[in-house]
Parts: sequence; structure tokens; C-alpha cells
Amino acid sequence: MRGALITGLILLAIPAATSLAARWLHAPDTSGIALGRQVYIAEGCIHCHSQYVRPGTADEDWWGDVADPELARTQRPALIGNRRQGPDLMNVGRRLPRDWHRQHLLAPQSVAPASRMPSYAHLFADGDPRGEALLDYLESLGAVPP
Repeated sequence: MRGALITGLILLAIPAATSLAARWLHAPDTSGIALGRQVYIAEGCIHCHSQYVRPGTADEDWWGDVADPELARTQRPALIGNRRQGPDLMNVGRRLPRDWHRQHLLAPQSVAPASRMPSYAHLFADGDPRGEALLDYLESLGAVPP
């Protein structure tokens, strides 16, 4: 009984210690990024935007560094894209500021008049964390690791 109690306390202490260590090391909070990726998938963004800069194509001039092909094998689900009607988002975190993305998600034609993208203003409704999380995710794409 005593051994089980000690084991239980240790199992409870490990996550707490890990969380404290992350704060002490100033590790970035990835919870918004993870939720943002889920929103990206749930809203079907992958149907119009790829996340794969193809080597040896104009992609390199338009969207930046070539994507590592290993990415397609390691992501679950893979977000390389099945069509590209909008820009590739692989490196979008380096190309455009957060405020631009917010405005584009709220009213796409206000920043890109020819855009066919629908508004995603519903993601920014009062108390809904999805909009800001999606912005966190977009900012993380192509961001230089610390």
C-alpha cells in the first residue's frame, strides 16, 4: 500500500516538474499552435493551401525554402496539400505579420481583393480560442526555430 502511494505521488510529480522546467527554460507554449493545427485541419484549409514548397519549381521563388520530403512521411495527417488554389503556407510565418493574417481571415477581400477565400470571422467570436490559435499556427509555419 505504501509503495503504491509513493509511486502515485511520483507519477503526479513528474508532469508538474516537467511543466515547471519548461517555464524555467522559457520554452514556448505550443498549446495554441497545436489547437491552431487542429483548426486548420477541421476548417479544411488544406483543400486550398499546400504546405510543401516543391523543389525545382517556381515555388522556390514564390514561397521560399524547399520543403524536406521527409515532412510528408512524418506528419499525421500530412499537410502537403491536395490542390493549391491559394498560396502555399509552408513558410508563411516568415512572410506575413500576424495582423495581416487576422484581417485576411476576418475579411479576405479587404487585403487581397481578388481572393476567393471565404471569411473565417466565426473563429474570432467572443470567447472562441480558435481564431487566435489558428494565427499561432500560421505564425509557426516556417518560423526560425529558437
